[in-house]
Amino acid sequence: MKYADSALTVSLQHGTQDDISKEYLSKGIIYYFYQKKYKLALNEYLNAYKYSKGSKDEYHRYKVLYHLGIVKSHLGYYDEAMNHFLDCAAFYRLRLNENHHENERFNYEKAYLNCLHQLTVLNRYLNNFSKSDSLSMLGYRLTADDSDFALEKSYFLKCIGISRYHKKDYAGAHTYLQKSLPTILHRNDFAWASVVYFYMGRTYEAQNNIESAVRCYEKIDSIFNRHDFILPEVYKSYHYLIDQYKNKDVNKQLYYTNQLLKADSLISKDFPYLSSKLHKDFDRRKLIDAKEEIEKSSGKKIVIAQILIISGSLLLVFFGVRHRKDQKIKKQYNLLQKRIADGTYNIKDILKEDLTEFSIRKTSLTPEMTIEIKEKLQKFEQEDQFIKKGLTQNSIALKLGTNSHYLSVYINEQKGMNFNKYMAELRINYITNLLNTNTKYLNYTIEALAEECGIAARQNFSNLFFDINGIRPTDYIRNRKKELGIS
Repeated sequence: MKYADSALTVSLQHGTQDDISKEYLSKGIIYYFYQKKYKLALNEYLNAYKYSKGSKDEYHRYKVLYHLGIVKSHLGYYDEAMNHFLDCAAFYRLRLNENHHENERFNYEKAYLNCLHQLTVLNRYLNNFSKSDSLSMLGYRLTADDSDFALEKSYFLKCIGISRYHKKDYAGAHTYLQKSLPTILHRNDFAWASVVYFYMGRTYEAQNNIESAVRCYEKIDSIFNRHDFILPEVYKSYHYLIDQYKNKDVNKQLYYTNQLLKADSLISKDFPYLSSKLHKDFDRRKLIDAKEEIEKSSGKKIVIAQILIISGSLLLVFFGVRHRKDQKIKKQYNLLQKRIADGTYNIKDILKEDLTEFSIRKTSLTPEMTIEIKEKLQKFEQEDQFIKKGLTQNSIALKLGTNSHYLSVYINEQKGMNFNKYMAELRINYITNLLNTNTKYLNYTIEALAEECGIAARQNFSNLFFDINGIRPTDYIRNRKKELGIS
């Protein structure tokens, strides 16, 4: 558009009448074909027509006249458009009998076929069905075996299909419409594609094929959403969709009602003449009232539905998380039970090194001291003296007849851990073995289990149990009871 404006400015300053006319025409074509701004396009075409008067370039003059006919046809001024296309068709038809370069002949032939197509459509709009039929059959015969005019052939197939629909030959209508669609879609002519979908939907309606009719009308809605464009001819597809979802799907009913209102606004802006005729059959205020009624009546249902959806989603998330957590707990329980069964669980049987290899190991303890502490500590472990509350490193060292430093060095070197970790391991191993071998402990409270193994605080016990076994004591007890069939 920027280029078109600048070219027009230059032509107005320095160009001929024909140059100015051509630039106005180019600008109108941009408005019409690319931006779908029909009233603006009409203004540019009228300027192009004004400057083309008296021009010796007849091809250009009729090209302007053709585009005037196109935009007037879309805006609903059918009689005026008909006169333009009749004049153009006569001009192009006459030129086909003259001797022209093959490229010129191609242009004249294409222009003539497009005029025939527009006359076919206009006669149908004006209910001159017999004339429309004869023109569409003429156009089809002229394009049937010519691959250069595949798109024009598709247009005539479309017209024949629409004619068959009006004659209630629904099977025939569907055949012709279906044949026309691929090329029209391939050329991205979404305007005529929407018309084909509309009449295909009509044929399905007539045959009571509701699902297929809805699918076709939804294609029109898709085109409307993608291109912000809708022809008055396909307007009634929204009435069918609204009726179809009435009392069945309130959200879709409301969506298509909003789409119809949006389409009405667009048609009122771009097709004022047609819009006034459409409103004889359609009252916008009634539709708005109906929309508000739908929103009002469904508001409570929507809120309830939203609450149910949110609640359901939260429950699904909760149960999903709970299930994954239970699976993880079950896996950890099984791993712990396997360790117990394999005999690899008890810390009393684990030494970090072989005590005979003193020459290799660097230590501050003599071999004699190491053996002495080992024997006394084994007795401490075997007699379960560690379950007494309040034990400290100093008190145990005193009991073993050594000092706390030597005891700490021994535990670090031979058990591979510090004193606090060592005591925690002994106590949690002890209580875990009781839970695994004596069912009465499965009924103990967490506080009682902590007391049983010499740990003062409930939370400290639970945390130590989890750190060492990878599972909470409550989860271990639940899984153990389930395994044993204890309620």
